[in-house]
Amino acid sequence: MKFSIDKNEQYTVFSLLEENLNSIMAPLLKSEFIIARNEGISNFILDVSNVKFIDSSGLSSILTANRLWKGFGSFVITGIDHPSVKKLIEISRLDSVLE
Repeated sequence: MKFSIDKNEQYTVFSLLEENLNSIMAPLLKSEFIIARNEGISNFILDVSNVKFIDSSGLSSILTANRLWKGFGSFVITGIDHPSVKKLIEISRLDSVLE
């Protein structure tokens, strides 16, 4: 899985550099979320601007991150630019759950 991490004093930006967030990538991404949370990163930003496709496993990994940071800090998803990704987030009504 290709990604970049930009750690700042107040927040960390995790940019996923893959076009697909699917059942192959989701477990790896969940592991990265757990590592970041265990490192004590309290404000986590997930940038999905490179992602063009998300399946149910990918959505599950995003919801896992949302649960990990609930009550601990903040989890924000950004870069929902691709039309298919945007539509899936809206159809699944995650736009009302996620920041």
